[in-house]
Amino acid sequence: MRKSFLEKMNEITEDVIAMGSMAQEAVYNSIKAFIEMNTELAQTVIDKDERINESDISIEEKCIILQAEHQPVAVDLRYIHSISIIIKCLERIGDLAVNISKIVKRLAKEKKKYLDKEILDLLVEMGNLVKPELGRALESFKNKDLKSASKLGKSDDLVDEIQKMIFRKLFTSREASEENIKFITNIVLASRYLERIGDQSVNIGQRVLYFLSGDYKVFHDNV
Repeated sequence: MRKSFLEKMNEITEDVIAMGSMAQEAVYNSIKAFIEMNTELAQTVIDKDERINESDISIEEKCIILQAEHQPVAVDLRYIHSISIIIKCLERIGDLAVNISKIVKRLAKEKKKYLDKEILDLLVEMGNLVKPELGRALESFKNKDLKSASKLGKSDDLVDEIQKMIFRKLFTSREASEENIKFITNIVLASRYLERIGDQSVNIGQRVLYFLSGDYKVFHDNV
């Protein structure tokens, strides 16, 4: 009975790792599509999102069945519950990557093929902070690494500061024409989506800390 339970737990763990890889690919490609204004790559991210959504549903169903059949307690139950939260974070990360990709398509439609270099550089910098944060979150889950999970969120303040810099540049350098307002709104949204990907990565890290330590304080500390 215990062997069967562990085999199913391992299967679910592997499913989460695979889902994490899909979400990570979506984030990387959406950022690349944005930087290059590559509408084909953006559409690829949008088209592949259904696979992430399907993984979310499949893993959740497996977790429910596992709990019903084996009635796990203590650390096992904590792990399964944490997985149920982590896959929601991954599903949301996939959605955020899709949102960035949709902005690429909107800007391309409005013939905004090139962004101001200063703003683009800041968005690239945000992406370069957010991508490794997600990578660390996924690695901490895969390796059950408490130390790595505890380091997540260290770049939050810098990401927030870059976002403020983008806002200042957008709202002080442009006239309030309808075209510029649409452009500004899309760039603001893109920066917001990047920031939220970072937040969701930290949420994954907190869940890893929780299932490893059993300490609810991780959800209230600045991890």
